[in-house]
Amino acid sequence: MYLKAIIATLAAWFVGLLIDVNLGSGDWQILCLRGLLPVLAMGLCILSELKKK
Repeated sequence: MYLKAIIATLAAWFVGLLIDVNLGSGDWQILCLRGLLPVLAMGLCILSELKKK
C-alpha cells in the first residue's frame, strides 16, 4: 500500500509539474496543479484502502 501511494503521489506531482510548465503564464498559474494533483492522488489511495477494509 505504501509503495503504491508513494508512486502515485510522485507521478501526480510530475504530471502536475509538466502541465504547470507547459500552460505558461496567465490565469492558469492559480491552479497550482503540482500541489493539487498529489493531494488528490494520496486521498484516493487512502480512500481505496479504507474501502477495502
